[in-house]
Amino acid sequence: MVSESISTAIIVIAGVILASIVSVTLLTQVNIVSSSMKIAIRNTEDRLRTQVSITFVSVNTSTTKYFVLFVKNTGSRSISIQELTQSDIYLQDSSNVEMLVYSNNAELGKWSFIETTLDNVWSVGETVIVKVYNKTSFSIPTKIVMVLPNGVSSEYIFTG
Repeated sequence: MVSESISTAIIVIAGVILASIVSVTLLTQVNIVSSSMKIAIRNTEDRLRTQVSITFVSVNTSTTKYFVLFVKNTGSRSISIQELTQSDIYLQDSSNVEMLVYSNNAELGKWSFIETTLDNVWSVGETVIVKVYNKTSFSIPTKIVMVLPNGVSSEYIFTG
């Protein structure tokens, strides 16, 4: 009888320990999923509040031929200059596609910008002037696409 009581007590204690381990594991996983969902919701909200529009494009035909883009922040949030410099610009015509990254200098295969309001923030409603120094010549029409780091993009078909 005593051995049955001891066996039952050991089984009950083992059951409680096992239930505790399962509970801790589940709570940890729930916290991980919860954190992931919060990040996903924050990123989605960021994308929904971000919008830019390429409003006008021209070509500067001085000694160095380059595209000049007027890009307006039409979203509901300001965009940091760091985000802007991490953006990519793509040029595409019937036979070429070129990806350009930001550079402070006027380098072929790169792009730079001029902030119209010198406050280091691309505010809502503000337009920046982007100069795109492509490496190759492009035919008309040329599709110009600007993609921000969060995936929001704007495109413009340049027809001359």
